[in-house]
Amino acid sequence: MLKALGRSTAALTCAVLLASCSSGDADEKAAGLCGTTSSSEEAVLLREVLETEGFTTKARKSMGELVKKLERDLRSMPPEKQTYYHLICSFQADTETRLARANFSFAWAPRTAPQQPWFTGDVSYDVNGARGVADNATARLLVQCDMPGDLATQSQKAYLSADAYYSFMDFEPDKSQAATDRKMALTALMTRRVTEALGCGNKPLEKSPVVKPLPTP
Repeated sequence: MLKALGRSTAALTCAVLLASCSSGDADEKAAGLCGTTSSSEEAVLLREVLETEGFTTKARKSMGELVKKLERDLRSMPPEKQTYYHLICSFQADTETRLARANFSFAWAPRTAPQQPWFTGDVSYDVNGARGVADNATARLLVQCDMPGDLATQSQKAYLSADAYYSFMDFEPDKSQAATDRKMALTALMTRRVTEALGCGNKPLEKSPVVKPLPTP
């Protein structure tokens, strides 16, 4: 069960500059999912979260490969059971003195299942209507993605599930409320790239993400 918190509900609003989807080779397509410019909100948040002045990027799958695998998984998704998470992007602090890394993976989770056992953490969130949770090391987001064509019916039974894992070694990272908010915001921005790649008809994260820590019930 999500831990209730008596914390501020002040919203963190992020404007985002998304990389365009080119028609080039696999590396160019992957850059549409994982690439950043130095001034983009993703890059700014990555530097703050990883506590570094620079970072390296590794795209694990191309855009076309990701879409193909997620569409395949949605078609064969068993009732009441989530699908396999696909690791898409890895970012690592560009330093030799300490290790900080952010990994982003995506899967499908059933909408009708009871409270997900993996949905635990220090802070629960509303992100433009999507459910989120984050703590010092993880951030997760469940997003409604209405797929077109023959996937329409099946997509009504599932959430796109985003999983971000943040690892830190050789130093103590920032564990403040603001730091947790930034992890959730970054996860939402990376998830928006995937919803656009999939062509979610409802465009769930089209607007700039508003990340709201939920108050104590």
